Amino acid sequence: MLPLISLMGALKDFWELVRRVQEWLTLGGTALAAAIALFFLLTWVLSHTRQASAYPRPWLSRLALVSAYPAVLLTAVAAVGLFVPGLQPLILKSFAVAVLLAALSWCFGVAALLGGGNAHDLARARRALILAGTPWYCLTLYLATHL
Repeated sequence: MLPLISLMGALKDFWELVRRVQEWLTLGGTALAAAIALFFLLTWVLSHTRQASAYPRPWLSRLALVSAYPAVLLTAVAAVGLFVPGLQPLILKSFAVAVLLAALSWCFGVAALLGGGNAHDLARARRALILAGTPWYCLTLYLATHL
């Protein structure tokens, strides 16, 4: 019974964080989203200065890439919400969860770059970084055009 109560408390805290992110996005989100999108792009550009090594380290770059896909999927859900009237209330919620997942993926991508690896590992980490920025690029466009 105790683990169930702690799990429910954790879920409540998570949804409170999602609600706060949603409020931040609606209040001053365009400038914030644009700045963070540029930060993601800058990280991706700077990632090209990292040189490959002879030793492969694929596990962290794969984790970064796999963790970027849910953020992209939620961004696609938000995009579908533009065209399906019943899903419009979910647009900002989808973006809020997507940017949280993108931040986690960005952390994994930067860790993969700092950890190094061969050329394939670094390319995978770079792909994860550019994909993790997708919610921010799309959110910037959405907020600038629809709010």
